[in-house]
Amino acid sequence: MLKKSLLSIVALTTVCAAVPVFAAQQDFYGVFSVGRSSLDTNPGSIDTRNLATGFTSSSTTSDTDATAAKVQLGYSLGKTFALEGGYDYLGKVNFVSTTNAGTIGGRKEAQLINLDIVAKIPMNEQFSLLARFGGYYWKTKSDMPNAATLGTSTIDDNGFDFKMGAGVQYDFNPKFGMRAEFDRFNGIGKNTSSGDSKVNQVTVGGVLKF
Repeated sequence: MLKKSLLSIVALTTVCAAVPVFAAQQDFYGVFSVGRSSLDTNPGSIDTRNLATGFTSSSTTSDTDATAAKVQLGYSLGKTFALEGGYDYLGKVNFVSTTNAGTIGGRKEAQLINLDIVAKIPMNEQFSLLARFGGYYWKTKSDMPNAATLGTSTIDDNGFDFKMGAGVQYDFNPKFGMRAEFDRFNGIGKNTSSGDSKVNQVTVGGVLKF
């Protein structure tokens, strides 16, 4: 599903940018970044679900960050604006529910595809400030406590939301640069399972123009 959607995002990026068949090569660029996200679960949502599905008591604790990575394809619309779309893996976090039937561990994993408009504000020939706003389709996989088996069962959730971000970029030459970015995702997940998280992500990565 995500692979098909990623292809759609890339195609949409190309259409929206009104790219001619013989567009200049330097108009396209790719970004690969790694970092950390504040992905977490909502212990209250998990406890509520546990009590509603057969447990008589529940107290949950959760991790609060995860390793993240993203790959983006961009097209410059000029010196100031660009379109970027791609895939973002927000990571996975573990949680533990202490119930009347014992302690049961679970997990939440999140990923998404996005399409953003990016503003690049040059400070000099090499250093630029970045600002972005866009939308995304998210998907989570939550391993939730199961009162019948005293193990876990998997719940898949998905949805759409918006994001914003900021960053800096340093171009070493016309073909290669480095950037550091902060992204804020308005919502990841649902309160009927492992919870709705407002996720912050900090990444560092390389920019290759081709």
